[in-house]
Amino acid sequence: MLKKEHKQVMSDLQKLPVEIIDALNRCKRLVKEKESYSLKLRDLAQLKRNVRELRLENRKLWEEQVALQESCEEARKLLKEAHDKICDPCAEQQQEQESLDERLKDLLKQKEPVPQQGDLADKLHCHFYISEKRSDSLPSELEQATAQEDSLLQTELLQEP
Repeated sequence: MLKKEHKQVMSDLQKLPVEIIDALNRCKRLVKEKESYSLKLRDLAQLKRNVRELRLENRKLWEEQVALQESCEEARKLLKEAHDKICDPCAEQQQEQESLDERLKDLLKQKEPVPQQGDLADKLHCHFYISEKRSDSLPSELEQATAQEDSLLQTELLQEP
């Protein structure tokens, strides 16, 4: 019986180095897996930080875009108001010009039969000529004013934070 036990113990002792090597290999493999998981966790944490930073940046960019759109709308309104202020007098001038043209045509028609009204027709022709000269200069003044407004608006948009 003792011999049998002795044999069993000796057999177990012979198997022990192999089992120790197997256990050591398993431990090494587990250590490598643990290191791999640690690296993956570190990478995951970094990715989460990056996502958080990108979301914050995205939110700031979105807010900036909204502010720029609002500024742009305000600039458009101001430009339209300026355009209306400039163009309304032009339209009135044009209507006045057309009215003077009609009056001149009527007077010229009347001039042929009645020679006494010649002075009045000449005066009207002179007024017509002066009005025509004024209306010719209005488009260039309008372009200058519009260009100045555009320049001011662009300057204001660039200066806004």
